[in-house]
Amino acid sequence: MTHCRYVITVRGVAGPSVRANFDDVDITVLEDTTVLRSVETDQAALYGLIQRAQDLGLEIVNVQQETTTPA
Repeated sequence: MTHCRYVITVRGVAGPSVRANFDDVDITVLEDTTVLRSVETDQAALYGLIQRAQDLGLEIVNVQQETTTPA
């Protein structure tokens, strides 16, 4: 099974209550977007992250895969 990092960009600035729902990812807030960067994970976990974003009403503007190199 291939493990990758996934980067999900959502529109808007995520506040503390939204960030609390993503304590398992790195979060970067830019001017008008929030970037969620997963740790090394598989596609099933990616779908879980996307579902959490949708459940919170976040507008996903981009999903990108970053392949990791085994150590």
